[in-house]
Amino acid sequence: MFKTITSVLDKKKNPSDEDIRKISPYVFCRWLSGSAHTILAANQINLYYNIPIENQYYMIKTAFAGKIKYIPYPSDISEKEQKQVQILADYFKISTEKAKEYIELISKKELNDIINMYTEYELKKGT
Repeated sequence: MFKTITSVLDKKKNPSDEDIRKISPYVFCRWLSGSAHTILAANQINLYYNIPIENQYYMIKTAFAGKIKYIPYPSDISEKEQKQVQILADYFKISTEKAKEYIELISKKELNDIINMYTEYELKKGT
């Protein structure tokens, strides 16, 4: 399926309609949101989610094939990053969504200081 999705950026590759129908619209849209060039197109697909996947595919192929070489697939947050988010959420008493935003804004040194304080506190608390 992923090879079919990425073929949207190549003018020469033309998968069969059957292969295109196997694409999950959610996964396709999420992949498109990984590039600043295609995020608006992903938003349009989100707004008009009832458009058949074949039409979504060919719309993106027509607009972006040959113009963009690579769109990374957004990976899920790692276990380490998830723990950091949870520590920030507890420390600042905010939601995990806000804590994810904080991680992007906070310096590495400050983040490490908070994590060290939190782990020291947890160790003392457990003793």
